[in-house]
Amino acid sequence: MTQPMPADEANVDVLAIVDEAHLASFTDGDKALEDELADLFVNTARSYLKRMREALKEERSWSAEAHALKGASANLGANRMAALARQAEFMPPSGDQIAAIERALGDIQTFFADRTS
Repeated sequence: MTQPMPADEANVDVLAIVDEAHLASFTDGDKALEDELADLFVNTARSYLKRMREALKEERSWSAEAHALKGASANLGANRMAALARQAEFMPPSGDQIAAIERALGDIQTFFADRTS
């Protein structure tokens, strides 16, 4: 079942890689805590992506994995990743969607790496 996308998700590239205000709202700007959350998120996202790749290979739905990734991304404030996962949740699995989500994950990793250097 395809659901309409909110207007701000129509072009995910304009969405924030990480919404810093959202992140700071629950870390009080504690960079060590933010880095810890980022590491936890990256490992979680990799796990969901692995399961999504398996679903694609097995030609089965991946809506549960995409939904979980959407929630984890939204919790961190990874708006672009959350939008991509939301799109994937309601679409048939595709390699292009996985590639877009993997690029977004790389952008998140770069975002946090740049903050620590």
